[in-house]
Amino acid sequence: MKRSLRILLVPFGSEGDVNPLVWLAHGLRERGHQPEVVVNPHYAHCVRDLTWHPIGTESDFEKIAGDPVLWKPGRGTLRIAEIMAESLPHYQSVISALPGKFDLVVTTSFSFGAVCVAEAMGVPRLMLHLQPVCIRGMDDFPLATEELRIVQSMPHFFKRIAYCFMDLGMDCILLPRVNAFRQTLRLPQWKGFYNDALMSGEGIGLLYPEWFGAPQPEWPTRARQFGFPLDQAAPSALPQDLQAWIDAGDAPVVWTHGSANLHVADFQDLAIRVGQSLGIRTLLVSRVAPKVGTSPNVFHVRHVAFENLFHHCRAVVHHAGIGTTAKAFVAGIPQLAIPLAHDQFDNAQRIVRLGAGLRSRKRFRSAREAMRRLLGSDFAAGVARCQALSLQPGRIGQLCEFAEELALKPMLQSASQHSPGGSMPLLPQQE
Repeated sequence: MKRSLRILLVPFGSEGDVNPLVWLAHGLRERGHQPEVVVNPHYAHCVRDLTWHPIGTESDFEKIAGDPVLWKPGRGTLRIAEIMAESLPHYQSVISALPGKFDLVVTTSFSFGAVCVAEAMGVPRLMLHLQPVCIRGMDDFPLATEELRIVQSMPHFFKRIAYCFMDLGMDCILLPRVNAFRQTLRLPQWKGFYNDALMSGEGIGLLYPEWFGAPQPEWPTRARQFGFPLDQAAPSALPQDLQAWIDAGDAPVVWTHGSANLHVADFQDLAIRVGQSLGIRTLLVSRVAPKVGTSPNVFHVRHVAFENLFHHCRAVVHHAGIGTTAKAFVAGIPQLAIPLAHDQFDNAQRIVRLGAGLRSRKRFRSAREAMRRLLGSDFAAGVARCQALSLQPGRIGQLCEFAEELALKPMLQSASQHSPGGSMPLLPQQE
């Protein structure tokens, strides 16, 4: 049996960023390893059956989630980077206080505090990216903001220029703070956020399938693709009141604009108006209750696992977060994307390209017309194709093997150097 590895997983972001690392932690534990998670206490419900360590407080999460700038196109991603930079010392204090030594640290795109601390501790790192917008290509130019749409059809020369301008904004905000932090850890300075942070680590794992984001020649050779981080387990039961409401009428359309988004009043008002106009039942999922009056055809729930809900619904209207997008593919329902910021414009564009749904503005006429089209038969073939592709066996085993390979490589190299003739020994065994 292979040696049991101690692996630290450090997500950063919303529940859609936390759940993939929880999925990986479960896979690693099933293979006999010891996964531990560093996460804000707000996500205690996600990691309750794992060993986890708190960073920050619930009030810290509420303060960040309440920042309206997070949901502004372009500015939102820069604000997330600023928040991460402000929290760098916290990652050092939490991770360095954990007893013992880890064999591998797993991070997501903006967990660069943990990236720096792991580097200073000499621990191998696996960087996971959950969406195509995080890794660059020329043929598949990601739509980081709506203004970049025109660049997608331009020659490679202009795409390189666009990437340079994207780097300039991020580097100006982040590098001074991050490099000051790295100096305290006696680490070399980062020269650019994309290459030194997003493409850092001994390995890069891309958690989306080839049919959603095709491999590009510009990707680093240490990058590997593993598909969506989705469990293949059967759906669990819904809360009784929600199930009773669903059973009382036609299948509803679910509207959600992100688990961490508290600024949803206009979105919920739009959902109710569109539902009333088209005579369809509307299910609102958000941490904030609707301010407008509801009716028997409208139901609100603060939180529900989408893998348990979506197969009860006719369609989903959402922000085009990668987790919601993937779960809608699996459920086989059409999607109406109303993106706000971050990776959402790119994900929305891919949904439309795949024939699995439409994109709309957050305006009544646009959303009503898109919903009317969505509930027809035009998208049945695209939705069915994406569902069939999404239901293919997951590659959690391959991702776990990749993590094991990265963790064991330094040990094997060290053992080889000290063994007679430099021969490679067998993998370490459990005692």
